[in-house]
Amino acid sequence: MVSRIPAKRVLRLRSQGLSGRAIAFSQGIARKSVALVVEAANTQDMGFDDVADMDDGAVYALLFPGRGEHQSVFSQPDWQAVHRELARVGVTLKLLHGEYADRVTELAW
Repeated sequence: MVSRIPAKRVLRLRSQGLSGRAIAFSQGIARKSVALVVEAANTQDMGFDDVADMDDGAVYALLFPGRGEHQSVFSQPDWQAVHRELARVGVTLKLLHGEYADRVTELAW
């Protein structure tokens, strides 16, 4: 899983007067990531004061709308049913996968 840029922390540190290089070093992220956050905030004329009461996810979504959203094109198994079946004696993940693959193959034909 790709981690998100800590946009709110970047804006907070930027408002305290730290340079992009210092922010990147202190947060363990790339300078380009810091530059992207600062550029997005400048484009939207936004500072830390505007996002101080928001959580990190909301700030990221505000600065980078639609980024990081992903919907799988593959159907997902019923994970609750998988966990219930795995709790039974003698049931293995390999066995469940074989049954799942058989059902998917039958639906495809």
